[in-house]
Amino acid sequence: MAARTPSLTRRQMLALTGGLSAGFVLSACGTGTGGGAAPTGGSSGGGGGTLELWANAATAGDTGSPLHQAAEAFGKANGVTINIQGIPTEDLVPKLTTTSSGGSGPDVAIVDVSSVPQLAAAQVLADVTSQSAEVADAFGTELLAGAGYDGKQYGLPYTTNNVALYYNKGMLSKAGIEVPSTWDDLRSAAVELTGGDQYGYMLGASGFGSFLFWPWLWQNGGEILSDDLTKATFADGPGMEAWEFYANLALKDKVAPQEFVAANSSWDQYVAPFVQGRVAMMAIGPWGTGPVTDGNPDLDWGAAPLPGKGSQATVLGGTAVGVGANSANADVAWDFVRWVTDAGQMPYIQKTGNIPARLDVVESDWAAEDPVRKVFIDQIAVTRARPALPSWGDIEWGVMADAWDSVIQGQKEPAAALTAAAEAADAKLSS
Repeated sequence: MAARTPSLTRRQMLALTGGLSAGFVLSACGTGTGGGAAPTGGSSGGGGGTLELWANAATAGDTGSPLHQAAEAFGKANGVTINIQGIPTEDLVPKLTTTSSGGSGPDVAIVDVSSVPQLAAAQVLADVTSQSAEVADAFGTELLAGAGYDGKQYGLPYTTNNVALYYNKGMLSKAGIEVPSTWDDLRSAAVELTGGDQYGYMLGASGFGSFLFWPWLWQNGGEILSDDLTKATFADGPGMEAWEFYANLALKDKVAPQEFVAANSSWDQYVAPFVQGRVAMMAIGPWGTGPVTDGNPDLDWGAAPLPGKGSQATVLGGTAVGVGANSANADVAWDFVRWVTDAGQMPYIQKTGNIPARLDVVESDWAAEDPVRKVFIDQIAVTRARPALPSWGDIEWGVMADAWDSVIQGQKEPAAALTAAAEAADAKLSS
């Protein structure tokens, strides 16, 4: 979840070691550089005034980022000034919730799709069901659902993504190892590629680690919650087996660099060992491409579908763009939301390395022209969404993040940690 936006320069990335961070935060939606199209479609052209737009720091980028370019283009065409504020990923939802409860907040917000239910229930995002009806067909049912909650729309899809396997071609080739396609293949390859200051597989800490666990759960036949979304089932038999396999990559096989235990504040920290050529493989979404290519242009790498077990599965991610519930300029804010998700503005997103959420882009020649991009496009067929619940953020980035950290820090055995997490999640679900 890229250079000229707040990802690391090549020098910074190659110098970064686990416990250090240059203060940059990537999201599970990715960033990048590039231009965009001239303003077309979507806007009524009758705006004026000023809009405040909040997004995570990676999506916002610096003043030359694609989002800034898009905002400037819309502003010039409509006599609007758009002020963009980039906020660290872990702080965005709390800040949106706090300011909204006080009667303020941004006019426009770009948020992770997993946060939409929480922000909708807290009346942080405005209900745009009626306005969105005329453009809904451009996104498809599943993608549109990511920007909705409880049968209503609270925005439009902005980007879509999932998680794949990035691998160092040179390291695998030198060891005579094929790209893994199963759990056992992955573990064997990771163990063989680990030695000295070289490691086979990168793992994430905190909420990054818990986010990356879900594909393992699903591939083993497990589910996060019961069908009625009232009880945690991730610690049942299939989930426990997947969790222990996942944890033992670090605890027993020791295939990840030890500094990953403390690398819990950004995707940049997670990506750095791969960019440095110290780690052979990692699971990440398309937001990892920019930091890899910009951080080490000489690195020979590729992407492949996530290794599977009982079935193939990856985690659905992406972002939605919506209108702030307290916006004093809601009509113009909606004009921008509709405009920035229109077909004419897709180059602004494409240049970041992210995948626009429009069906006409996902099904286009552009989607297939790059082999890494094609992996993510092909995996859309096996993506799974996380539960659409207001309490989901507390479970994923609170309960599960704490459970995972307790395991990798040696405070709890994997089984005990996951069992306790399920009990804590049940308490969240019943409150």
